[in-house]
Amino acid sequence: MAQDKKLHFGAGVVIAVLVGAVLHEPLYGLTAAIVAGMLKECRDWCSYKSFDEKNALATWLGGLLGTLIMEAASWIF
Repeated sequence: MAQDKKLHFGAGVVIAVLVGAVLHEPLYGLTAAIVAGMLKECRDWCSYKSFDEKNALATWLGGLLGTLIMEAASWIF
């Protein structure tokens, strides 16, 4: 996996976990990761005329993993 995709994936995980923890609702974390991924790619489009769907997908998948982590944590704690 390319370094850029790893960074997007990691950002999605971190966003989902942090937002899910602060708001006590894991699905809000997933929503935040999806929105962040879209906003980042829209920014890239405005700045560089480049929208990378794979970067957005990597962020979303990271958000999904973060959401699953938060959901599992809510079952445990």
